[in-house]
Amino acid sequence: MMVRLPIVAVISPDGGRSYWVAAVEPEKATEAVALVVGDGHNTRLLQHRLRVKSDALRPGEVRRLGL
Repeated sequence: MMVRLPIVAVISPDGGRSYWVAAVEPEKATEAVALVVGDGHNTRLLQHRLRVKSDALRPGEVRRLGL
């Protein structure tokens, strides 16, 4: 079974960009990613979702995408 997980864009204080996926509800995705990346980073929920197998991430897990 496939699920669609929210993607969060992160801009670090030095201007670097990264993209993260979180196995949480979309409303909680930016908060979950912010806890992992730390203070000083801007986070923004994207409209796009990552389609993965349902067992790809554990519930609540946050992972950086290698784009």
